[in-house]
Amino acid sequence: MATIITGLFNSQSQSKKISEDLEHAGFNDSDYIVYLHTEPIAKEVKTSIWRSFFNDEASLEDDSLAVSVKVTEKDSIEKANQVFADNKVIHQNLIENIEFKDAQSLDYIKRIVALRAKSEIYSSPEVKHHDPHSGINSEVNFGKEE
Repeated sequence: MATIITGLFNSQSQSKKISEDLEHAGFNDSDYIVYLHTEPIAKEVKTSIWRSFFNDEASLEDDSLAVSVKVTEKDSIEKANQVFADNKVIHQNLIENIEFKDAQSLDYIKRIVALRAKSEIYSSPEVKHHDPHSGINSEVNFGKEE
């Protein structure tokens, strides 16, 4: 199992620079995947992909680019993050415990990101703290109004 960082960038035209930057940072070409489109994609389809991938309502004007990098240790995570930041990543995700061969499918990555977005808890429950000498020292209310 591997850990990958997937980033979304503004344009397909960034692919060569991002690849070069990753290789200069010490990644082999077998350590990253650049998801290129071979045919032009309509603006509406690109926007739909963006919205499903990142649950974001923005409209895209250019063809976006997704890149996944296999990282193995803290140092390589920092290097990949730096390359992504230098190339103005729009959004990125750290995905753990994934087979790198499965990451070759952009649809598979999009499903994982969508499932993660759906499972996030958007509002924290109310937490009340009690005096330490009264036994249990906190109470969490989920959806309970007083």
